[in-house]
Amino acid sequence: MLIGSYKKSLFFIFVIVIIIATILSGCATDFEHADSADDIEIEQGNIVEMKIVLGYAEAIPSKDNLVIQELNKLANANILVEWTPMVSYNDKFNVLMSSNNMPDVILVPDAKNTTFVFGVNAGLFWELTPILKDYSNLSEINPVLLKNTAVNGKFYMLPRERTLKRKMIVYRSDWAQEAGLEAPDTIDGIYNMAKAFAEGDYDKNSKKDTIGFSLGTVNNEIDCFDALVVAFGGFNKWGIQEEKIIPSFMTDEYLQTLKWLRKMYQENLLSRDFAITKTTQIVPDIVNEEKTGLWLSYRLPDQSDPVLMSKQKEDPSIKREDVYDFTFLKGPENTERVAAETGVAGGFAFPTTSVTTKERLKELLNVFDHIQSQQGQILINNGVPDVHFDLVDGKYAKPKDPEVFNVEVSPIGQLGTSGMKSYIIAGDDISIRLDLARRTFDSNGMIFDVTAPLSSNSYSSNYSTLLNIISEAQFKFIMGDIDEMGLEKAIEDWKNAGGNAAIEEFTRAYYSKTD
Repeated sequence: MLIGSYKKSLFFIFVIVIIIATILSGCATDFEHADSADDIEIEQGNIVEMKIVLGYAEAIPSKDNLVIQELNKLANANILVEWTPMVSYNDKFNVLMSSNNMPDVILVPDAKNTTFVFGVNAGLFWELTPILKDYSNLSEINPVLLKNTAVNGKFYMLPRERTLKRKMIVYRSDWAQEAGLEAPDTIDGIYNMAKAFAEGDYDKNSKKDTIGFSLGTVNNEIDCFDALVVAFGGFNKWGIQEEKIIPSFMTDEYLQTLKWLRKMYQENLLSRDFAITKTTQIVPDIVNEEKTGLWLSYRLPDQSDPVLMSKQKEDPSIKREDVYDFTFLKGPENTERVAAETGVAGGFAFPTTSVTTKERLKELLNVFDHIQSQQGQILINNGVPDVHFDLVDGKYAKPKDPEVFNVEVSPIGQLGTSGMKSYIIAGDDISIRLDLARRTFDSNGMIFDVTAPLSSNSYSSNYSTLLNIISEAQFKFIMGDIDEMGLEKAIEDWKNAGGNAAIEEFTRAYYSKTD
């Protein structure tokens, strides 16, 4: 008992250091303005009250939000939501973690959040490992997602499921058709299309000025770079080699990827300033100026895209897929090989300070079990049938009013742990096709970062330094400023800056969980 109290004391000292600046901003937990039982009509009985704080992006849902009302009926609950701006949720989370008035359920923004992990180790959250099997819907949560949120090999949150399959190649389908090229779903396919676009005049400006293949950067590294390494047969950031967890840049496949990009750079198929081009600049500054027709991305240009709208003015029958298309990459064996995401956007944890008994925990889990049901998922992702959406072809939800949907339904989606049982949002043909493609995959073709469920103090504390060492070498190698010896030197610098310790810690953590 004394040990537990000591751990909690240490935790609160740790948190207070983190949130002093935040707490001065006046953030507080206040459910006075949350929905209450007085504002909803619900059959009285053993109603489970559940207090939770969620983020909103555009507008706060009203107190009489119909989706919440229907959820309450479904789960026999009284869900009390305090809404806080999404952009400041991390600050709010830190304040909640230090308060004496924790909600029943806390949304943890990142499964590896340092404050949360300290809290787990101090005994401030319920372990869920032994009891999820008792719930018909929660027991169906993807084990990979649970594993990716684990702390010390145990589960302390209900993960919020997100798409595993996101990184893709986006290209100008009209240019590809004119060039007689198929979807660039292989490394050779990317190269051939990049070469055709760079050497052709598909924008019809009579100039040889097209960038064959556009790369963007985020946090000083090439965005979606792992998608290329994986297509070469390599790791997604980290993998296992000779019984050790090692980073992908210590493998031959990574070097092959760099050499391939270096060749493209030398042949003027890549932008000369790719190293300083932000991912957010690619579509507005390059694609919309028709300077490129091939790039790595997480998303397609939307239906308000200037190039698309310009073409639709000339021919109203033109669809988005007539101008843009997408493909996911295949590996050396010509089968789909995708650099998988963690599939998790934080999750819901249950504080032991506010949820004081196991019986109370089970009540709250039962509410989430109803939310996880197909009916619950449809409510929070699509809305109320015939009020927020019409069902098309028995499988697509077409919002009746997109603006109303964004205010009344979208924020409630923050309550979800999964959306795979909900209807696909009806859109144009290509958006439906993309949604289906992301939901359909061979698990063997999804390549995961093996360190996703692991932690390394050395890696976390030296993250920025380690990242910059490799990113700088990556850029220099592609542009021809260093050779393989220069790259090897950078890797040695990385090892000496905490990388070797990270390898040892990740390896030890991995095998301690598989014993």
